[in-house]
Amino acid sequence: MGGMNVIVVACNSLHLGFLGAYGNAWIETPSLDRLATEGVVFDHHFPENLTTLPTRRSWWTGRYGFPDPEAGWTPLRPDERILPDLLWSRGVRSALISDVPLLRETGLGYGRGFDEVIWIRGQGYDPLVPKDDPRARGVSIDDDPGLRLPPDDDPDYELWKTRWEQYLRNRAVLKWDVDEENTGVARTVNAAIDWLERRGTQKEPFMLWLDLFSPHGPWDPPQPYRDQYVTVDPDEFEAGEEGDLVEDESGDLDDEIDIEEVAALIDVPGGAVGDVLSEAELFRLRRTYAGTVTMVDRWLGVLFEAMGRLGRMDDTLIIFTSDQGEPLGEHGYVRRFRPWLYEELIHTPLIIRMPGGRHGGIRHQAIVQTVDLLPTVLAALGVAPVLDEPILHGYDLLPLIRGEQTKVRDYACLGMDVAEFAIRTHIWHLVVPAESDPDEPRSPELFRKPEDRWDQHNVVDQFPEIADHLELTLRRFVEAVTRDDFEELPHLREIARLGAR
Repeated sequence: MGGMNVIVVACNSLHLGFLGAYGNAWIETPSLDRLATEGVVFDHHFPENLTTLPTRRSWWTGRYGFPDPEAGWTPLRPDERILPDLLWSRGVRSALISDVPLLRETGLGYGRGFDEVIWIRGQGYDPLVPKDDPRARGVSIDDDPGLRLPPDDDPDYELWKTRWEQYLRNRAVLKWDVDEENTGVARTVNAAIDWLERRGTQKEPFMLWLDLFSPHGPWDPPQPYRDQYVTVDPDEFEAGEEGDLVEDESGDLDDEIDIEEVAALIDVPGGAVGDVLSEAELFRLRRTYAGTVTMVDRWLGVLFEAMGRLGRMDDTLIIFTSDQGEPLGEHGYVRRFRPWLYEELIHTPLIIRMPGGRHGGIRHQAIVQTVDLLPTVLAALGVAPVLDEPILHGYDLLPLIRGEQTKVRDYACLGMDVAEFAIRTHIWHLVVPAESDPDEPRSPELFRKPEDRWDQHNVVDQFPEIADHLELTLRRFVEAVTRDDFEELPHLREIARLGAR
C-alpha cells in the first residue's frame, strides 16, 4: 500500500482524561471528536521512553531505547537515521513545523534531515526576546502572581526566575494572552496551512510533521479559554475519579472551594501538591489546563477545515498523538516531578484517520507504542526500509486498521530516565524502580486494569505471583533491547492465565 500523503500532529503533554474521544464528557474537543469518528482510536497507546526528546527519538527511529542512558534526553548521534533520512532518497517531501523550543536547542539535532523546517518562536522559555529589547522594558516577575517561584534558598530558584523572566518578555512582545492569533498553536497551525497551500497540486507525496508545544505549560491561554471551565463542577474533578488529591478529611473539599475566587496559576515548578501549589490551586489549574486543551482543539479544527478545502482529507493519512501525559495531582504532584510511570503520564492518545475516512469509526484494543509510528508512516508512503538500515522495533499499524491483524504485541514496556521501568498489559500495570533512591525509596507497584484507571490501588501484595511474572518479562525485555535481539522475547500466556483466576 502507499500512494498517500501523511500528516502527523503531535501535541506535548496532553492528559488523556481531558479528551472526549477517551471518555471526558464535559471538555469541548469537537475537532478531535470528529477525527475520532472518522478514524481509528487506539485505546492502549504508550510511549517507550519519556519525556519530550526521548519520545521523538522513539517516533523518528522506530526503536526502543528506554534502558540506554545514551538514548534518552541526549543529542541524536550523527549516524542515527531518523524518519526524514529514510524519506530523503524515496521521492517523499518532508517538512517539520514546530513551536517546541526544546527541539531547537543547540547541539541536539532534532531538526535535522527534513527538506523544510519552520520554527515558530516564543513558546515556553524560548530565548526569543533578549533582556535589552525595548518592547519588553519594565517587565517584572513581581507583577505576575500567576508564576510561582520556589523559595529563595531553593537550588533551582535562579533557574525558574530566569525561565519566567524570559517567558514574560516573550509574552510582552507577542501578546498571546490577549490575542488568540498570536498563540503558539495558532501560529504553528497557520504556518502548516500556508505550507499546504504552497504545495498546491504538486504530485510529489509529502510527510508533514506538525509538532505542537501546547497544551504543555506555562498555561496562559487568552479568554475565553482561561476561564471557560472555571464554574464547571464536573464529576471528573471529584475525589477518586482522577486521584484523591482534592479530598480533605471530610471527603468533600470541593464544596468548600469558591473556585472563582482562586487565581489562575500560569506555571509552577514541578513538585508536590501542598508545596508548590495548594489543593485549591490544583483544582483551578485543572480547569485552566482544560481551557488550553479546548484552544488546541479549536486550532486543529482550523487545520482540518483547511485540509478539506485543499482536498487533503481524501489523499492524506492523519496521525494525531501526544508525547506524554501531564500529572495534575493524581499522585500528589504536578508536572514531571518524578520519573513515576503512572497512568496520567504514560497513557497517551493515538488516532489514525485514513484518507477519506476509510475504516473509520472504530476503537482498537491492540497494545501499541510510539515505536510503531515510524513503520506506519513508511508503509502509508509506500516506503520500505532497506537492508542496510537499522532493524525497526515497531510495527506497521495499517494491518490492524484494515482488519488483517488483531494485535502486534502482548504487552508494552517503557521507562523514564533509566530510573523507573514499567510493563503494561490489558489487565495489569507493573511499575518497577530501576535504581534505588535513598531519599524516596520505591518498591514495585501493581495495578489492576481497567477498573483502577488512575493507578490508585496498589495490589502487589495480593498478586505476588503475577507481579513476579511481569517483572521477569520486563527484565528479559530490557535485556533484549540492550542486546538488540528480539528473537525470543517472552509472551504473557501464563500471566493472562493467572489474571483470569
